[in-house]
Amino acid sequence: MINAKEAARWFIYRNPELASGYIDENTKINKLLYFSNLMHYCVEHKVMLDEGFVAFPNGPVVFSVYRDYRYHGLNLLPQQSPRIEGMQGQILDIINFVYGGMSAERLVGESHTHSLWRDVQHLIPENPRIDFSRVEPKLAEYNRRLYRTYAEMDFGALVKEKICGNVYYYLKDSFVMTDDVVERLSRFRRYEEPRFLEYIDGELVIS
Repeated sequence: MINAKEAARWFIYRNPELASGYIDENTKINKLLYFSNLMHYCVEHKVMLDEGFVAFPNGPVVFSVYRDYRYHGLNLLPQQSPRIEGMQGQILDIINFVYGGMSAERLVGESHTHSLWRDVQHLIPENPRIDFSRVEPKLAEYNRRLYRTYAEMDFGALVKEKICGNVYYYLKDSFVMTDDVVERLSRFRRYEEPRFLEYIDGELVIS
């Protein structure tokens, strides 16, 4: 297991905008932790974080992370990243890549579709615990497929860029973010999800 607040600091270090201290950012960090713990449970059949989740109106949260982010300085930008390695670090990378560019509202909406939260929401505000052993088979299989899709990706070579509200990723060894590319991307509409940039036969491809 890894410490929940260390995992929160890991996400903040990689997404400095999460260090603002606002409620939305607190919500987003807790959702990133929830999706990480969920994927780990679906792949390894055991939880990843050393603290459990409870159901809030905005979805599952680790209460100590919610409290310490809001009142005790957990929202400060770390000077260096917590060291989280192995499968646990790999899962954090995957969740950050897949969900890190989404808004708090979008992540809350996603968590509200899960029976893990829906089955206990009627007990709110008593903050019922989330039981990951009750994850529905379809959601479990989705997380296993998602893990397999990105398990071999070299996230150390991945670069994140934000242009006019859109989040883009590219591999630093095979893509150059020129002024011309920036100008072209600045004209695009807002995307709901991050996009991946690459050159194929000399042409800019956005997927």
